[in-house]
Amino acid sequence: MDLNGIQQAISTFGFPIACVIFLAWFIWKIWNQQQDQNQNREEKLYEFLGKANVLNEQLTKTNSDFVDVLNTYKSDLETIKHDVTEIKQSTIKKD
Repeated sequence: MDLNGIQQAISTFGFPIACVIFLAWFIWKIWNQQQDQNQNREEKLYEFLGKANVLNEQLTKTNSDFVDVLNTYKSDLETIKHDVTEIKQSTIKKD
């Protein structure tokens, strides 16, 4: 809005109505600006959530692999424990 448009609106409608029109226009501009900012924020948020989801899937797979390794170690330790027990028993029987 330029100065001539404002002066013409005041002379045509009167000061209170011109103020209301100007404020309505201002609110409309602010509203549109906020909507655009919200849209940008949402897009960034969805992008971040997508990346976080991919990372969580990778971490889940890594944790699953780690659990498999730990279970293998547990099985190996049980075997070693059993073998040591057998060796101890055979040594005790020989004496």
